[in-house]
Amino acid sequence: MPAFSPGERRKVREKLLRWYDAGNRALPWRGESDPYLVWVSEVMLQQTRAETVTERYPRFVSRFPTLKSLADAPLEAILSEWQGLGYYSRARNLHRAARIVAESLQGNLPEDKKSLRALPGFGPYIAGAVSSIAFGERAAAVDGNFTRVLSRLLDFSEPVDVPAIKVALESQAEALVPPSRPGDFNQAVMDLGAGICLPRNPRCQACPLSRHCAALAEGTVAARPIKTKKNPPSEVTIFQLWAKSLDLIRLVRRKEKGLFGGMWELPSLMVDGRPAQPDEKPLTRLCRSALGPGWRSGGEIARLTRTLTHRKILFIVLRATKKGKNSNNKKRISPDDSSIWASAADLEALPLPTAQRAVIQATLDALSRGQENLFD
Repeated sequence: MPAFSPGERRKVREKLLRWYDAGNRALPWRGESDPYLVWVSEVMLQQTRAETVTERYPRFVSRFPTLKSLADAPLEAILSEWQGLGYYSRARNLHRAARIVAESLQGNLPEDKKSLRALPGFGPYIAGAVSSIAFGERAAAVDGNFTRVLSRLLDFSEPVDVPAIKVALESQAEALVPPSRPGDFNQAVMDLGAGICLPRNPRCQACPLSRHCAALAEGTVAARPIKTKKNPPSEVTIFQLWAKSLDLIRLVRRKEKGLFGGMWELPSLMVDGRPAQPDEKPLTRLCRSALGPGWRSGGEIARLTRTLTHRKILFIVLRATKKGKNSNNKKRISPDDSSIWASAADLEALPLPTAQRAVIQATLDALSRGQENLFD
């Protein structure tokens, strides 16, 4: 595997930090010394564009300004505030880790990468970012930007997502991080990858490290990093029930683990592939379990497709009806808090996945075209 010489490492560090000091990105969390706030910002940034996080981070930390406030809050409040950021497992792990730290570590995050890795949600990147930025530990924060920059500097010709190769690349990253200002160095690499060393059409002429880039010298920048070919997203269909009881609609809460864990949605039945109709027996069971006796599914109201990282989901909303006259349930929320007859205000307040909000809006649009209102 290619590697930097000690002299090359020193020059790369010096040039990159000089470039960073001259004009690093102005971000709401930059210069933050509170480890909790550093942690929150890095969790948000892990799989979300910085532009989006710049808008959402101030609101989140205003609502949960301390680790204790996050630990004391119900999960539903965190999920609600996380809406639109995606990858909700990050929010659940943030909450779980905050409670562990509050209850078992006197409210103080561990200061080293190895100890942080023991907490939920602290993979190598988050642990390296928090330990280096908040505590000054010499540790690499290897994200997609760091991987791309390093693979080009070294003109690395192996697939960077193969486990053994990934470990070797992270070892090179750890060696590159300087003993002084490790947090600034990691953030400098992030800025370089975000603004200069782009996945497509990189701005090599503006790169402070162009003289040290082996891929630029070899003309292989566009081909780095190399990744193994990924399988296309699997296709699944989610049939959902639109059930009304006077001025309310039925929502259910998903189990905490898995797709959209802990979030609210229309009663759902997920099946593989693209069947034209769901099997009658499981759909009947869904009507009974989610809505109660007397309910049955009817015709299609709306459909919408959304593509996630590993799944291409077709949502099909079916009308649910009940024999006889519907009446509001005085107990709008089920005894186990797993379902609710939701009002328009509830739809605004409850944590619903972005995809589910789009499905509900598509259903409302379809009903509107048919001269039917949600709350009639």
